[in-house]
Amino acid sequence: MLSLDPFSNSSNNNNLFFGDLFPSDVLNSEALDSASTSSFICRYLTSDIISLKRQKIADGFSKHGRKSSLIPSPPNRRQELVVDTPPRPIRHGDVIQLVHGMTSRLLNSHDVAAPMSPHAQEVSGYIDFNVSMAAQNLWRVDINNREAESEVWKTILSEVRLVHVNTSAVLKLSGVPLPDWGFRQLEVVAEKLPKGHSSSLSWTVEEHRYGTSQGRKEREAELHSPTHIDVDRKISFWSKFMELQWKMLTVKQEESEHKYSSAPLEWITMNTNIAYWLHASTNAQIHLIGNPVSWGVANLSLLAYQLLATVYMLRRRRGLKDLTDGAWQQFVSLGVVCVSGWMMNFLPFLLMDKTLFLYHYLPALCYLYLLSPALLEHVYTHLFSSGTPRRALCVCTSAVLVSIFTSYWNFCPLTYGSPELSANQLQALKWRDSWDILYRRR
Repeated sequence: MLSLDPFSNSSNNNNLFFGDLFPSDVLNSEALDSASTSSFICRYLTSDIISLKRQKIADGFSKHGRKSSLIPSPPNRRQELVVDTPPRPIRHGDVIQLVHGMTSRLLNSHDVAAPMSPHAQEVSGYIDFNVSMAAQNLWRVDINNREAESEVWKTILSEVRLVHVNTSAVLKLSGVPLPDWGFRQLEVVAEKLPKGHSSSLSWTVEEHRYGTSQGRKEREAELHSPTHIDVDRKISFWSKFMELQWKMLTVKQEESEHKYSSAPLEWITMNTNIAYWLHASTNAQIHLIGNPVSWGVANLSLLAYQLLATVYMLRRRRGLKDLTDGAWQQFVSLGVVCVSGWMMNFLPFLLMDKTLFLYHYLPALCYLYLLSPALLEHVYTHLFSSGTPRRALCVCTSAVLVSIFTSYWNFCPLTYGSPELSANQLQALKWRDSWDILYRRR
């Protein structure tokens, strides 16, 4: 949702201006920690500095869903927390301060170890408690995709790095949750010498509001009010659809690989899994992992259909019709729906240079699960006419169903996280060496 620019036409209402108000939870996909109303005594230890001081600790999403806000302001103009007239857009290379909207404290960093990531710098809301360290609260705006988009910081479109002026460290989401004293919010740090471009170093703003109030209560009311929509901008359904598809196809690939990312060809053979949860003290865990038997049956159904279709077409070219016209049309329709559906949901991933995961294959897999019983019915009705082959097919089908249920029962502890299994039991479930099963040795 983009707010309506009260000072300009709708063509640039997604520009960010000095004095804009935007919730801190719309930066990137996680919370950018900002100053809360609690202070703590914290100790930071590095190889060259030990400091004990009263320091503002970061806060992101609150337990009650309250939003905090950040306001970009020009350097040395801390009290001006409203949009100028005329508004001044924030551009690549501008040096800004980030002001916490509820407390008016500035986002600060200095060469002190972060509480959970000692290799990185602490980021916090600065409070002047007459400590020896002066404020270092200036950040330079670095728009990574300015050549493709714009020199002006825009919502949604701009991928921005915030570089600390004093130390050249880059604002980054470490991903480590803070302890109870930090309300379990995700830690934000400043990282020196970043190794390449990654999603944790780039930030995007999803929505913003034009600040009009200096008072804390008024700003809080503005923050919790709905964002304005530019009703004058009429976009058709197909325009929105095409824009979304184009963005998904052209978005840049991250250089860093996720631990559980996988290639599309690994999905077919189920060479990969995704671990979602591990109990803090036991081996109980939850994975996205397929049923190996049903997965294999689905793949065999695809191969069987292609083989049957090839044989049928070759024989029909020679004038040998194994099926009636009605049965042939039904067989062709089965391929159009199921095989084509599988191809449309799987083949595009072979062309994508993006981080992919096993769950991307699930829509395509559903078509193979629809194909399996339909193909079985076709074989039973049109290929096996006598009683003995049909009885043999029923016996084989029953055996396969029992195998599917047995496999499901064996993998239930990995799917639902209960019951807990021992390390040896988990090792026995590791049917493929490429599976990443987590277990603790006791």
